[in-house]
Amino acid sequence: MRFLQHAVVLILMLAMTACAAPRSAESQKVVTPQTEHRAFRSLQLENGMKVLLVSDPDSDKAGASLDVNVGSRQDPRDYQGLAHFLEHMLFLGTEAYPEAGDYQAFITANGGSHNAYTSFEHTNYFFDVRAEALASALDRFAQFFVAPLFNAAYVQREVKAVESEYRARRRNDRRRELAVFKAQLAAEHPYNKFSVGNLQTLQAEREAQLREQLLAFYERYYSANIMSLTVVGRESLAELEEMVRARFSAVADRGLKIDAIAEPLFADDRLPRWVNIEPVQNERRLSLQFPVADARAFWRSKPLSYIGNLLGHEGAGSLLSELKARGWAEGLSAGQSLDLQGQAMFGVTIALTEVGLAQVDDIVGMVFAYVDMLRQQGAQAWRYREQSQLADQQFHFRSRATLTRELVAWSSALQQYPPAQVLRAPYLMAEYRPELIGQYLADLQPERAFITLMAPGLNTDRHLERYDVAWGLRELPSSLVEQWRGVPAGNLRLPAANPYIASDFDLHDDPEARLQPRRLVSDGVGELWLFNDQRFGLPKGRSYVLLESAQTAKDAASVASSALWLRMVADQLNEQAYAAQLAGLNYSVDSNWRGVEISLGGFNQTQAKLLSAVLQALRHGDWDEQRFDRIKRQRLRELENIRRKSPYQQLFDELPRLQRREEPALASLIAATESLTMAAVALQADRVLADFRYRILLHGNFTVEDAQNMAELAATVLPQAAEASRHAQHIVKLPPGAVVAEVAAEHSDAALLSYVQAAQPGKAERVAMGLAAQIISADFYHQLRTEKQLGYIVSAGVYPQRDVAGLFFLVQSPVVSAAQLAEEVDGYLRRWLAAGVDEATFSRYRETLLSKLSEQPENLWQAADRHWQDLLDGYRQFDSREQLIAALSAMDRERWWQIVEQALTAGQRRSMQLFSAGQWPAARPGGMSAAALKDAHSYQFD
Repeated sequence: MRFLQHAVVLILMLAMTACAAPRSAESQKVVTPQTEHRAFRSLQLENGMKVLLVSDPDSDKAGASLDVNVGSRQDPRDYQGLAHFLEHMLFLGTEAYPEAGDYQAFITANGGSHNAYTSFEHTNYFFDVRAEALASALDRFAQFFVAPLFNAAYVQREVKAVESEYRARRRNDRRRELAVFKAQLAAEHPYNKFSVGNLQTLQAEREAQLREQLLAFYERYYSANIMSLTVVGRESLAELEEMVRARFSAVADRGLKIDAIAEPLFADDRLPRWVNIEPVQNERRLSLQFPVADARAFWRSKPLSYIGNLLGHEGAGSLLSELKARGWAEGLSAGQSLDLQGQAMFGVTIALTEVGLAQVDDIVGMVFAYVDMLRQQGAQAWRYREQSQLADQQFHFRSRATLTRELVAWSSALQQYPPAQVLRAPYLMAEYRPELIGQYLADLQPERAFITLMAPGLNTDRHLERYDVAWGLRELPSSLVEQWRGVPAGNLRLPAANPYIASDFDLHDDPEARLQPRRLVSDGVGELWLFNDQRFGLPKGRSYVLLESAQTAKDAASVASSALWLRMVADQLNEQAYAAQLAGLNYSVDSNWRGVEISLGGFNQTQAKLLSAVLQALRHGDWDEQRFDRIKRQRLRELENIRRKSPYQQLFDELPRLQRREEPALASLIAATESLTMAAVALQADRVLADFRYRILLHGNFTVEDAQNMAELAATVLPQAAEASRHAQHIVKLPPGAVVAEVAAEHSDAALLSYVQAAQPGKAERVAMGLAAQIISADFYHQLRTEKQLGYIVSAGVYPQRDVAGLFFLVQSPVVSAAQLAEEVDGYLRRWLAAGVDEATFSRYRETLLSKLSEQPENLWQAADRHWQDLLDGYRQFDSREQLIAALSAMDRERWWQIVEQALTAGQRRSMQLFSAGQWPAARPGGMSAAALKDAHSYQFD
């Protein structure tokens, strides 16, 4: 488990206490990365609210996140799910803005997004909008915490939404596993409560009493002194501070104090314990968890990160590599798995093969053998220094996350770390404390283990009704526990020094390749492009290599064999690539209708070394039958598990298979994969490598010499490129009327995904449908979810495929059939068309969409991806967005309405209705079968 991933989990997911800080208006200097150019200020309002302000004058977007150090931990035992229910109700009107849909409509109208989540010890609310709308958005947002209405008219409706949310995810294996884990905890421990809630636990039939409980919870726990707020905007720090003080100083300070949890996680006789669980998905997972002391006080030294980084390593001699060599495992992660106020757990989770399932006792023994090796060798200063160095590089040369991810991470971190360290602390490993590492290793003993095995067909004699989980306890004889204590290390060994650590952080400027990507080479067999991007001031970049070939997607067999070949390549590279990933490099290698696509990202200094390894593995595969069999079985499970996803997820998975002729049907892909032999896959690799032309783009801190060296490397390692056969993408042109396709999901909810295609392709249609989605989405959600209570999962949006525009309307419902959902969507569109859109609304939303299309990329990776996608789609001037902006700027309301009315009017509408019947198998939407699409015409794109 990598350090950065671990740090993000700590920040975003886990429970934290508020840091003690003086109540003062004085701001503190925030420690920032070397490459950070924004201005930061931390302060504390008089009511105790902690605030982090970020001034970013160049940003197109602004936003905020407010974290409350309260969650399901505070739920009353007889109203479990109350904190989550309150989160829902807070969006439904305030004294200043009483309309239930006002907040959502405002955010959407200003090109933004919003959401919230409730965890055990935290509730977090966040949004982003176009930068000009920040002050008005904060007006609405602050009122959540000053004067919410908790309108009685919406109590019954929203508690049904909570019920729908619970039911929609009742077959989620992670939630089912968590439910079984909670059932093993000490009876009085607050973590064993049902955090989501449903009609039963919230006593929905007693509506007045539920609202009283809601008000009492808010009045008791929503206190400014346990809240933390982050705001990012274009304004100066002084202006942002004035904005915040004017709006959030009115939040009440109730002087709340949250004490550490006193109850132990497990009763004295509960460990060691082995729990078997029957999954919904076809998966096999072994998990070993250990209660350990709360580690939050040790954020400067991070002893659990040190241990997790070694146990979760994937290089030569690692636990995972040895398990793979035996054919027993497919993946492994290690690190802190639970962080409560005063308590924690550390865990190791292993994805098993079918063969490994029969060897679980030996696998557990190997885990303890590795832990014992760590104890015997002791903490090592040079390993700690290496981990610290990598974490330091990750901090100082971090690529910005998206705005909302940063906002949420920082508001959560304000609850745990000193304000000055809120950015730095998650990455900091500054205090080497070997004795502390030893103390935590001492806790990882067989007699303290909580072991979970999740796999089909296990012995299960118990049932947990809430999530419909079959589970059971396996007796652990003392002889087996003692046996685990003495397993020899065998081939296991600690990792060697990392050879990929970067040391050159200089920025390389190339003025000729700064305005847009510059073509360095173009001949019959390839193209080489370079864009020297210094906007983000990072010694990093992204390299893209496309081996363009029609051989990867000629039919289901070629799609299946190409996918398996590249999985073999990734597995072959894993030990070497893992070290590169720890050192800030990542890569992917995938196949699609264009060919084989390789992407690398991170420090530019070491990318050529990693690309060489990837290309060598492509050219010289390690064709081992045991590895092939393991990878093929894993691939088949993944394909088969698609049909066990939530209905709405399956519908979105199915849509591109029906839209794109190059996408084989799922059944065809499974059948093709099942029939593959290793020899057939090796032959497919030879076909692709004998018939490709290349396209390469380097974007970031690269020079012409770097680009030429990359191209030369590819030419040296790979076979000679040729005038390869090229493939075109075909997107089905839907006929007028409704095309209907059923997806057989294993779920009681019905679901409908209604896709509407524009009458013809083009930029005007793209922006017209995009503008319609901007106007419709919030209202569609409000009408079908909040008002009609059809289900928790309700959304509408734009769904373009190249220049073929489209809209989607999605509902998953536990209360009505798919046929009724189709009628509801049709009725909504008829009412919306009848109501029309006035000139003022059109103009306002058009300006918002123009602003959104004009947004600059938030980070280097977004910028690189935009250029690469333009290059792939044939925009050699890299101006796809400019063309959309021009089309939208030229469009008046009459022309826009003409396009939208033609697309949405019944009778003219070209739609595809994907549905899952759920508990209403006979109630089907009307229309012609999707089988007829095989004879439909297609739009073709090179």
